[in-house]
Parts: sequence; C-alpha cells; structure tokens
Amino acid sequence: MDVNQQEFRILSTLPAQELQSHVDRYILFMKTTYNVRYVGFAVVGLFAIYNIFIAGKRVTYSEKHIIEMTMLTLGVLIIAILIWFLVSILKKNATLKKGLRATAEQHLLDKKSFLKEFNTLVIAQHDGKGVYKI
Repeated sequence: MDVNQQEFRILSTLPAQELQSHVDRYILFMKTTYNVRYVGFAVVGLFAIYNIFIAGKRVTYSEKHIIEMTMLTLGVLIIAILIWFLVSILKKNATLKKGLRATAEQHLLDKKSFLKEFNTLVIAQHDGKGVYKI
C-alpha cells in the first residue's frame, strides 16, 4: 500500500496490513455493487427480446399462457437475485464500517478525519463512492 505521508497523515500511522485489509473489504464491497448492473442489463435484454420477438404476434391460448408463465418466472427470479445482491451489499457494507470503526477506536483516531482520508485513498485508487458514516 503506497500511502503518501503528507496527504494521508492519519492513514500513515496505521499498520500497512490493517489498512490493506480495509481496502480489500472496500474492493469486495464495490465489486458486489457493480454486479447489480449485470442484473439491470439482463432486465433490459429480456424486455427487448420480449418486445421484438413476442409482443404483438398472434399466439394461441396455450402459447400465451406459456409466455406469461415464463415472463412471470423470470421476473420473480430477477427480483430474488436483486434481493440477494441487496442483502450481500448491506452485509459487506456493515462489515466494512464495523472494521473501520474498530480501527478508529483502537488507534484513538478522529472518526471523521480517518473516514475522510480512507475515502480519499480508495476513491483515488479504486473509484467508487467511498464509505459513508462509520
């Protein structure tokens, strides 16, 4: 972990391994939030496929029933996947915040300054939005 002493006054006082573990947790958290985009692309793709190939065509009653059940099943599956991602994101966010809070308390650091420097570091190196209140 390359930490500039002047820019990151508080982070430079922490052990590198401890700081790296927080950064790794942040990376894992951000990867999970980015995976939600894939579900969004799948939803858009399903709507496009439905509108291009199915909507507006004459079908028999049994075909219509099969199409409706398929779309309902896919909708429920997508909602279940989104709920799973939400729970996963919330758990990883809570773990990250808990670790940052524990580090700040263990090293007797000002939480706001510590969080500000941590956010500056991870946003500069890994993009994302950083971590809100700890």
